[in-house]
Amino acid sequence: MIRLAYGDDLQHLAGVERSAATRFAGTPLAWAMQSTLPAGILRTALARHLLWVAVDDVDLPIGFAAVCPAPDALFVDELSVARPHQGRGFGRALLDAVIEEARARKLSAVILTTDRHLAWNAPFYGRYGFTLLAEEELTPYLRQRIDTEVSHGHERPRRCGMRFALAT
Repeated sequence: MIRLAYGDDLQHLAGVERSAATRFAGTPLAWAMQSTLPAGILRTALARHLLWVAVDDVDLPIGFAAVCPAPDALFVDELSVARPHQGRGFGRALLDAVIEEARARKLSAVILTTDRHLAWNAPFYGRYGFTLLAEEELTPYLRQRIDTEVSHGHERPRRCGMRFALAT
């Protein structure tokens, strides 16, 4: 089940993200296993009703999508599903909730940045329907996000922006 997050869910999300990040072991992003989304970003997303959780049968989070407003779009800050629950449709269901919210807000797109090579990053979003943006198609907002990610250790050639266009 997918639902908007409750305040009590926040205590579980770093664990979900750490579990999801174990998939990075042995990849160029293995260093990312050491960090999680700052609690302030999660609290802000919760307050804006832009934080969804996938929950197990006892209503504990096993995945989440944290989103923030961007110019005429919603930006996916983080989409994580705990490793034991990956490959079962929870990521897609969380994206469905984000897309539904963007449509309700009458926005033109959902956007994100990700690794262009790892199968569970850009290729996953591409299968969902996101379009990989060429460098010249990146908005100033996406350029800034990528610059920030590079300053935190990501390799610029691996980073990309993607867009899911919504019918207006």
